[in-house]
Amino acid sequence: MKHRPCYPILLIPEDVKVGNLEPIVLPSKSNESTKLGASEMEFAAILQKYFEPYIFSQQQLLPLNHKAAYSADFLFVEPNTNLHIDLEIDEPFTFETHEPIHCVGMDDYRNKCFVQANWIVLRFAEEQVASQPLRCLRVLANVISKYTLNNSWQLLFKDVERLTPIWQWTANKSHELSRKNYRNFYLN
Repeated sequence: MKHRPCYPILLIPEDVKVGNLEPIVLPSKSNESTKLGASEMEFAAILQKYFEPYIFSQQQLLPLNHKAAYSADFLFVEPNTNLHIDLEIDEPFTFETHEPIHCVGMDDYRNKCFVQANWIVLRFAEEQVASQPLRCLRVLANVISKYTLNNSWQLLFKDVERLTPIWQWTANKSHELSRKNYRNFYLN
């Protein structure tokens, strides 16, 4: 079986690891027509509370040599270094069709496009942002601090517990969660 990642999933571009934080590709625009997911509106409010004005919703990234853009659920831009962090909230299936989404391997190419643009990718499971939003923000603050040495946000979350990890689901697990209507257990 292919390696099963665990949320939060953190992908760091090689250039960021060596201190080059400038994005190679900037966001092209905001995609106002994209509908926010069930947990995204609540998480947006808490992100804005702690990270405004550095959080942007539905920013589009047009990868080099591509015709279609990807929309980041949320984009954090660190003000001193211009570090870009793509924040994604992954649901195990859609409410409308109960189709599996964000299964192991399903977002690999998309992630690669963001990393090649020199953006950090930080993916949370929807269940994590719904049940542990401050713990998710602690993870974000720690990533910001590690790569920019800006620890101003990290201090806000120093007393917040660590985020409980969640295994990323396979397509079979997604079908099982869908049959149980699992998303209803953690969404209001």
